[in-house]
Amino acid sequence: MDDDHRPARRVRVEQGIYLQSNGKYAVCFMAGGRPRFRTVGYDIEEARAERTLFIESTRSGVPLATPELRFARVAGWWIERYERRVEAGERRERSLESNRYHLERHLLPRFGPRLIRTLGVEDVADLMTRLRAAGKSEKTVAGALATLQSIVRFALRNGWIAHNPVERLESGERPRPVPRRQRVLGRDEILRLLVACAPRYRTLVATAIYTGLRISELLGLVWSDLDLDGGELHLRAQLSRAHRGTPARRVPLKTPAAYRDVPLAPQLASRLLEHRRAMPPVGGEAWVFHTGAGTPFGHRNVERRALNDAAALAGLDDGTWPRLRFHDLRHTFASHLIVDLGLDVVRVSRILGHARVSTTLDVYSHVFEEVRHSHEVQRQMAASAFAELLGADGDDDSVVTLPPPHPSGARRPSARERAAARWRIEAEARPEAT
Repeated sequence: MDDDHRPARRVRVEQGIYLQSNGKYAVCFMAGGRPRFRTVGYDIEEARAERTLFIESTRSGVPLATPELRFARVAGWWIERYERRVEAGERRERSLESNRYHLERHLLPRFGPRLIRTLGVEDVADLMTRLRAAGKSEKTVAGALATLQSIVRFALRNGWIAHNPVERLESGERPRPVPRRQRVLGRDEILRLLVACAPRYRTLVATAIYTGLRISELLGLVWSDLDLDGGELHLRAQLSRAHRGTPARRVPLKTPAAYRDVPLAPQLASRLLEHRRAMPPVGGEAWVFHTGAGTPFGHRNVERRALNDAAALAGLDDGTWPRLRFHDLRHTFASHLIVDLGLDVVRVSRILGHARVSTTLDVYSHVFEEVRHSHEVQRQMAASAFAELLGADGDDDSVVTLPPPHPSGARRPSARERAAARWRIEAEARPEAT
């Protein structure tokens, strides 16, 4: 008989744990009045944990994992459960969309046919290595790992695996996404962007810049949310991201703090009023920004046609920064609140709709620090003896007398003029060629 097809011989290592001739461990436990063996892997700690799980499962009457319980099936159950929680408002649709993406693109092609109880830490590490080799960013690798972590936690909770292989990764093996550079547009860049926008999107982009709304909040606006006379925007819902193939609908906001009133600059209120007058008469529940068919703009279409095209035309995507996003417009508005208006962190947090003030500080602490540092330096310089040298009005000649730029009062010749003069002198001193 070929060695690959011979039954693995077992050598007892400790109570209930055996080492097989193929290098893997097997655990022994009693079920149905007779001993049963289960091969678990190459790690003795994994074997101990799995034996404990098998014993507890037998005592509690929970059925053990079967060979048919593969990763794809468990992942399917998990995503169905996640969908139900989204419908109940317990989870966000954006998170569901992200999990589906990583499951379909990265996890099922790699682990789908595998028995879920055979997944080990080396399989997880190999997945990340392969994703990086395929050119995926650390953010993508981290997203795939987070989805896998949720699935194996679900399996562990239901007793289908003995341990969580993701938790056994060493710190150096985990992905480390590089934080994206926070981009804030200057006034000239804002003007160029608005001029470059297609007319049908210009008011939408202006509203994003001057309210700091998230893109789902922006696209979910209806006219009853706007108090143009009072100069306020009452944010009460956002556009669902899962409306492909189904009628567009508004869903609850991200957090309770996201329900807020955002002040409108008078210029923006006037622009929105003109935007409404340019439309046929509409009711209060009509979408503020919509297609010719009356449906709200889609997230990806707006990002591509409204923002990316305008940024490229305005010269804002020249490679110096990553591609401009709607979230960069939110950063621009936050910087305006802090730098130009001088609002404190609590008011900025309330206007942006952050769940906690600490979130605002985590994201914009450097902006607050730059403003504080600039004001302190200005105050200290104004009171210093160094600045007093300039005098109270700057016209007191007795304070300081500047020397003339040259002892003769004439302009000092440049290096090129001096070199030319030296060349003429030397040329005059040379004997004439015969």
